[in-house]
Amino acid sequence: MINIIGAGMAGLLAARMLDRYEPVVWEAQDELPHNHSAVLRFRTPAVGDLLGIPFRKVRMIKSTMPWKGPVADDLAYSLKVTGMRRTDRSIPRTTVEAERWIAPPDFIEQLADGLDIRLGHIWNFVDGDDKVISTIPMPVLMKALGYPSRTEFRSLSGVNIRARIERTDAYASIYVPDPDLPFSRVSLTGDELIVECSSIEDHSATRDIVDRACQLMFGNRLVAHDVEVHDQAYAKILPIDEGERRTFIHWASTIQGRAFSLGRFATWRPGLLIDDLIKDIRVIEGLMNSKSPGYDAERIERTRRA
Repeated sequence: MINIIGAGMAGLLAARMLDRYEPVVWEAQDELPHNHSAVLRFRTPAVGDLLGIPFRKVRMIKSTMPWKGPVADDLAYSLKVTGMRRTDRSIPRTTVEAERWIAPPDFIEQLADGLDIRLGHIWNFVDGDDKVISTIPMPVLMKALGYPSRTEFRSLSGVNIRARIERTDAYASIYVPDPDLPFSRVSLTGDELIVECSSIEDHSATRDIVDRACQLMFGNRLVAHDVEVHDQAYAKILPIDEGERRTFIHWASTIQGRAFSLGRFATWRPGLLIDDLIKDIRVIEGLMNSKSPGYDAERIERTRRA
């Protein structure tokens, strides 16, 4: 048996891939978390093919709303989404077309179907328990394991507005560097409009924000239905020192020997995609079956990125 901490997408995917180990998924919330209120598109069909869940192949387009110029736009967009002006948050210079794969609306429920999931349970990382796969955020796991960290973890909360647009079945994203507009990205996934904001001080302004997003996406203010506001505690995470990040993952899984970290927040890798988890889960399975009591953290990182 293998215990998996967290019933988000990473934890459920790990449980499905490791079903022969009789996984038990432990989740602190009283219901399955649906953490992806932002855009969820897969770059490959690999996850769907692996699970036997049909994904829809679509053509998507993405572009940037021009503001001042390439450099100013990059820095302004970075400031919007990370709170800092950085040069690692590039946005499209021209309209880009790409293939994407879309999971069905009940993807989380299909992932969870048939799994042993224990809801409303906070895992206690005490000595003597078996090693687990942890998908909880790295700073939370550090505290639970008593790791003496001086790392400053920076993350930004955010607000996503979702609404339905009639007579629409399109896949597109527009990046918005202009600091005078309250949103950083407007996206379409089928008939669903998703507006990503850093915050909304007055929720009575939600309808106006949706109207402005429609004006940008469609050229006029279409009527939006079923408007919902979703708060995100970890909308964006900022990188930490790479050496410190790897050192903790190595310590937690071998020296302290309590947990394999899996997922964007657990490994604190801002650019990690759901598609990447397949390789990471296979690496963890190899380590679970290894006769060696330890492993080289550098080698594992190279394997994950290969």
